Amino acid sequence: MKHYFLKLPYTLKYLLINFHGYKLVKQRYNSQFHHNLKVYIEHDYTDSFGFNHQAFQAQIAQHPYYKDFINQSIEDFPIINKAYIKAHFDDVVDSAHIHTYLHTSGTTGSGLTYPVSKEFLEHQWAIFWKFRHIHGLTLKSWWANIIGKTLFDIHQKEPPFWLTSHPTKQLIISSYHLKATTFESYMDAIQQKDIQWLHAYPSVLNTFANLIMEHGLIEKAKAMKLSIITTSSEKLLDYQKARISEVFGCPIRQLYGLVEGVANIFECEEGTLHIDESYSYVELIPLQEGESDEYKIVGTSYHNPALPLIRYDTGDTCRLYEDDFQCPCGRKSRIVKEILGREEDYLILSDGTQIGRLSSVFKSSLHIKEAQIYQNQPGVATFRVVKDHQYTINDEKELIRQIKEKLGKDFEYEICYYNQLPKGKKGKLQLVINEMKTNA
Repeated sequence: MKHYFLKLPYTLKYLLINFHGYKLVKQRYNSQFHHNLKVYIEHDYTDSFGFNHQAFQAQIAQHPYYKDFINQSIEDFPIINKAYIKAHFDDVVDSAHIHTYLHTSGTTGSGLTYPVSKEFLEHQWAIFWKFRHIHGLTLKSWWANIIGKTLFDIHQKEPPFWLTSHPTKQLIISSYHLKATTFESYMDAIQQKDIQWLHAYPSVLNTFANLIMEHGLIEKAKAMKLSIITTSSEKLLDYQKARISEVFGCPIRQLYGLVEGVANIFECEEGTLHIDESYSYVELIPLQEGESDEYKIVGTSYHNPALPLIRYDTGDTCRLYEDDFQCPCGRKSRIVKEILGREEDYLILSDGTQIGRLSSVFKSSLHIKEAQIYQNQPGVATFRVVKDHQYTINDEKELIRQIKEKLGKDFEYEICYYNQLPKGKKGKLQLVINEMKTNA
C-alpha cells in the first residue's frame, strides 16, 4: 500500500490522508477514551507507585495461557523480553480479544507484529493525551508532525513535502526531505497553518534547528510562535534540548512511551520526568545490585488481554536522582532523572542530508533477529543482519526495498550476515554506528 501511495498525485494523497484521519478519530476518540482521559487527568497529582492487582487479574482471568497463574504474586513471574514473546507467540496471544495490530521494531531492529485489544487503544491514547493536556494542548489544537515515514518520493526536490489532515488537526510533514535547500519551506508551511505545537524525533528537530541557526533565521523561527515542542521515540539529549528551545523560543518536552504499553514516562511543566503509575506497573531494577545508578525499565501491562505482557524488559534503562528530590510540580508519582538507551545516530547521504530513526528500515523484516548499520563515509553504509531460521530471499528483498525507499536509489549499501553482533558496555546493541558522527 505504501509503495502505491508514493506514486499517487498530491490531490489523491490529500484525500486519502483525510479519509484515514476521519477513521482514526472515530476509532480512537470514543466515549471510553474520554472517560479514561478524565480519570487520568483527575488522578495526575495523586497518582503514586503501587501494583493494581485487580486490573492485572482482569487482564489475565480468561487468558488460556495465564489463567492458571492468576493468584501468583507478580514477583513470581519471570522477566521476559521481545525474544521470549516471539518464541512463545502462539501461546501468549488470545485471539478472542484482538482488535487490531501494532508494530514495533525497537533498538535491536527486530520487528514484532503486536496484537492489541480495543481497551488497550482506549487507554493508550488517553495516556498520550494526558501528557498533552498537561502542556495546554487539546484535541482541537493544530499541530505539525514531522514523521519518519515516506510520504513522497525521496528524490522529490520541490515542496510541498507535507499533507494536511483536517480530522486529526495535523500538518503531516516528511522528515526525509528536510535539508538546506528545503527547510525554509517547512517553516513557511508551519507558520501559514498557524500551528500551535510541533512534534518530531529529537534528531529531526536538532537537524531543523541547526539549519535555522546556520542560515541566520532564528528570528523567523520564533515568529512561528509555537507554544510547545514535544518529542518521543528517541532520547532527547541535553544539547539538543537547549538548542531546539533556543531556536524556536518555546519549551520542549519529551514523552517516553512504548507500543507494548508496559511503561509511560512523561515530562511535566517543570521539566521533570514522571512515571504514569496507574497506566501500568513499572519496576526499576538495578543493573548491578548495589553498584550501579542505572536501572532496567521492566513493565507489566494492565489493559491488553490480547497479549498481556508481564514483567516485560523494555531493553531501556534509566537513572534516578541520588537524593530525595521532589519535583516542584507536586505530583506524587516516582521521578526519573534520565532515560537512557534510546539514542540513535544518523546516516549521512552523499549530499550531506542526515537521516535518523533507521529502525523503521527493519520493521517489515520480521525474520531478522538483530540488525546494525555501519557507516564511515557519506552515501555508503553496511547493513549487518542476524537472520532467524525463517529468513528467506523475500526478507532480503523487502530489506532492500526499505533501504531504497528511506535512503534513495543512489545510496550505496551492502548487506552482511552475522551469527551475532557485538553488544556495548551496557549489554545493548547500538543500531547505528556512524564513524563520522559529531555533536554539532
